[in-house]
Amino acid sequence: CWKLDRLARNPVDSGLVSWLLQSEVLKRICTPERSYLSADSVLLMSVEFGMANQYIRDLSYNTKRGLREKARRGEFPSLAPIGYINNVATRRIDVDRKKAPHIKAAFELYAENDSRYEDIGTFLLSKGVGTKATQRWHSAGGKPYTKNVVKNILTNTFYYGDFYYGGEWHHGTHTPIISKSLYDKVQKVMLLRGRQQKAKKAPQQLCGLLKC
Repeated sequence: CWKLDRLARNPVDSGLVSWLLQSEVLKRICTPERSYLSADSVLLMSVEFGMANQYIRDLSYNTKRGLREKARRGEFPSLAPIGYINNVATRRIDVDRKKAPHIKAAFELYAENDSRYEDIGTFLLSKGVGTKATQRWHSAGGKPYTKNVVKNILTNTFYYGDFYYGGEWHHGTHTPIISKSLYDKVQKVMLLRGRQQKAKKAPQQLCGLLKC
């Protein structure tokens, strides 16, 4: 192997590799730097495995800390949602000028309380907003977003400027696509429609229990 730490990245794995070598199940482990034999002392191997494990732990901690600090500066440390793009050059999130207006229109359309999730999905697809898979479906006759995807879009606070990361809420430095008032209006419509659907299902469920 290239490095000994390629064989194990945690104490459990390293202990297993050491034991296999000691018990001569493994005859020899070779790296470009040296060979490890079953007759050798496992102390050096244990030290190298321990250093590799600590390096990984430190790297993971520092990466998470860096992402948390980025979020606290208002920079979303993940993939941009639909309507935005990750700018590789600036390492920031910019508005997708082609898709953003359609995302805003989708919020406005749903806020009128005349559209279902399926209708919003069809609307977005008709504007060419979607994943590569949905775009291929669209060229072949059309297949809109699922209800869950549309719901995730309509409940994403990122579009008005805020996001949740690392157990904390942050106010982003990115440009909002919609206003907070429009977002709140959409949430009220979703809540209202949810109550209406429950009210419709209740008599049906009662009728089913009574076998009417």
